[in-house]
Amino acid sequence: MKMDHGEARKENLHYLLNPRNIAIIGASRNPRKLGFHALKAVVTGGFRGKIYPVNPELNGEALLGYKAYKDIESIPEAVDLFVFAIPATGVIGALKEAIKKKARGAVIFAGGFKEVGSEGRSLEIELRNIADAADVNIIGPNCIGMVNFHKSVNATFAWTLSDLPRGNISVISQSGGTGMAIIYQMANLGLGLGKFISVGNRVNLEFADLFEYFAEDEETDLILLFIEGIEEGRQFFERARMASKKKPILAYNAGFSRTAANAALSHTGSAASSKEIYRAAFLQSGMLLVDSIEELVDTAKALSVIPSLEGGVVILTHSAGPSIVIADLCEEAGVSLPTFTPETQEKLLEFLPQYSKPTNPLDMFAQAWVNTDLYLKALDVIFQQEDISLAVPIYCSSMGAGLKFPAQKAVQVSKKHGKHILLCMVAPDTEKEEQQEYERGGIPTFTSLYRIGRVIANLKRYHYIKNHRIPPC
Repeated sequence: MKMDHGEARKENLHYLLNPRNIAIIGASRNPRKLGFHALKAVVTGGFRGKIYPVNPELNGEALLGYKAYKDIESIPEAVDLFVFAIPATGVIGALKEAIKKKARGAVIFAGGFKEVGSEGRSLEIELRNIADAADVNIIGPNCIGMVNFHKSVNATFAWTLSDLPRGNISVISQSGGTGMAIIYQMANLGLGLGKFISVGNRVNLEFADLFEYFAEDEETDLILLFIEGIEEGRQFFERARMASKKKPILAYNAGFSRTAANAALSHTGSAASSKEIYRAAFLQSGMLLVDSIEELVDTAKALSVIPSLEGGVVILTHSAGPSIVIADLCEEAGVSLPTFTPETQEKLLEFLPQYSKPTNPLDMFAQAWVNTDLYLKALDVIFQQEDISLAVPIYCSSMGAGLKFPAQKAVQVSKKHGKHILLCMVAPDTEKEEQQEYERGGIPTFTSLYRIGRVIANLKRYHYIKNHRIPPC
């Protein structure tokens, strides 16, 4: 029984992102050509299927250890994924030949389509019609491609992306450059990637299609999205609503200013919309909209460990100033800082330093900097209070003097009570190793008071979204 177009497109999307073999059209040995880097990305990425370089000028020659073919017709078998590293003018003819080879999907790097005006738009319409008739999914045109980190598929022209850590966070980006900025920041924070897709002009593979795919993808637990503008609004938000019931979707949307909107139109041919309209629509669709790449990645780091913020927050410190800043940010976001119960206060007073008051934020003075067991004792007591779900210890780095926050022991205390911790480490960027040590211990760690404040707010906002309520912020 023949599948209908919808079923065929879904099956072909699977093989686009999980290909059994790949052909690189325009493969080259010239490092100044995209075809060289596209082939190198597939090869050095460790792809385990068959690889077919295609270039009429290099027929029969070896490219990075693989035999080159003069044309698509000469490839000896059907091919799942075609990577087109050729100019826009050659794409239509090459795609027709790829369809004869039972293509499931294609990646098209070239610009020169709808983003350049009416002539390019006509070319893109023709491209879409040909692909749709054959149920072929296209990533692009005008993109850098995609990477499936779990299957060692690097169908981009950036072969170094294969070295990024593998994980459970997938990224969909309308812009290739912004997408790379996101995944590089993720790598800096030690966050692993599932899949990365630079969708470009979205000729026939829309955000909505990818929402549906990632909602069921076992290798994706969290979806990050960067968009400049959308055209298929209703479908976009309906599919997002369905996907967000299964997995968090964090979105960063640029293009609200007049200058940015014009840039978006010339970049990927997408029209931007007003910020207020977008925010309301994203919220109703269960997506968490953030205001920067940093906030997107920071929130992803926290959500990968903490599912959401159900109860209140306690702030523990040895220096009052930073705790006041974070407390202000929490209050502005509608995050509760519960008062300690009489029972909690009584237990804290048994070991707190002289003059330290059992209040939230809890300032344990410099004694807690040198005697970090005070943090552990305080956490063990405070986590017994039911209306507190998250602790935010603040610790100033000793910058190599030997004093460190007891991250692993703190995690043990949090697990004992079924609670969570975010650590604010006051330190210069030179102390990255110390921060990474804390994170290896199991605590998401931030060195910016403002950024950790935004993360706490987003954890609370996501809790409201999950429970189909309107966030207070």
